[in-house]
Amino acid sequence: MNINSEKSKEIIISFAQDGNFRSTIPNIKIDGRDIAQVCHAKLLGVTISQDLTWNKHVDNIVKKAGKRLYMLYQLKRAGITQKDLVSVYISVVRPVLEYACPVWHTNLPQYLSDNIEVIQKKGTKMYFFPDWVTRKYLDVLTWIR
Repeated sequence: MNINSEKSKEIIISFAQDGNFRSTIPNIKIDGRDIAQVCHAKLLGVTISQDLTWNKHVDNIVKKAGKRLYMLYQLKRAGITQKDLVSVYISVVRPVLEYACPVWHTNLPQYLSDNIEVIQKKGTKMYFFPDWVTRKYLDVLTWIR
């Protein structure tokens, strides 16, 4: 098997606060070249950090879902029906927020969970139920499913 040394990256999982662990671990070499060490890596769409926190992953999915919410805004302005907007939301926005959630959601701190929830609430409030103050958010999510 040939390994491309330019595309290969090394991530060292450690909980050390000072970062001195890097000096004790020798660099991996392929064809005489050192493999680049990174702080976080995207593997199958999930961003893994060296300290196994999910901050970078949640930031990525929130940013990506926010861009897709803007697409919903454009569709709403174009006069798309509410039923079609819900279909687009279910097929385009929600998968981004829920992709591989069994991997990362179990150890998610509340503040990161709240960041994801903000995007979902924004979508339901802006696009589906402008009068959502009278509706419970969980009822809206149940209706959308």
